[in-house]
Amino acid sequence: MRILITAGPTQEPIDDVRYITNASSGRMGFALAKAAKKIGHKVVVISGPVPGEPKIKGVRFVHVRKAGEMADAVIKELEKGFDVFISAAAVGDYAPLKTIKGKIDSKRDFVLRLKPTRKITSITKKKFRNVYVVAFKAEFNVSKKVLIERASAKLIQEGLDLIIANDIGKYRMGSKSNRIYMTAQGKKIIEMSGVKNILAARILKTISSSLLSL
Repeated sequence: MRILITAGPTQEPIDDVRYITNASSGRMGFALAKAAKKIGHKVVVISGPVPGEPKIKGVRFVHVRKAGEMADAVIKELEKGFDVFISAAAVGDYAPLKTIKGKIDSKRDFVLRLKPTRKITSITKKKFRNVYVVAFKAEFNVSKKVLIERASAKLIQEGLDLIIANDIGKYRMGSKSNRIYMTAQGKKIIEMSGVKNILAARILKTISSSLLSL
């Protein structure tokens, strides 16, 4: 299979010095890329800015900074023909309405207006209906019931093939391990926890099984 994976955070510049970002390490996306390559898939990774990004032999990396750049890169790559798209990046939900040139004077008040960024999984599923689209849904310190409900709502609303939910209040961004809840439309919830490379292998096994049953 040909698999496209996004990883890491995005950065949205406020001025030429400051930016909005999050604490994503890219570990989950990179673990998925390693696991997919290990079992013989062709893999491309679109990565946001990550210090110490790993080199994975045989995997092509595309580097982006902003959420909009990541969305554009995903569309450009998917147009080349992929079977699976795994959106593992922690894409920023908001970006400044405008970017200020230079450095904002820190001695005065400053009001920052934000605009929502594009939802990459929603866009890709509408544009590339034959691609198996996998999304991650992160919440912060919610109950298991709420976490699963919100993930299931996104799965249905966007017409996705598989969604993986996790609570970043309990397992912080950048953690080496995680607890995830994985489900496809009409399927039971699969709960699993462990280090991310083990989770990556199990996620890929689930994707392969799902594709074989289509």
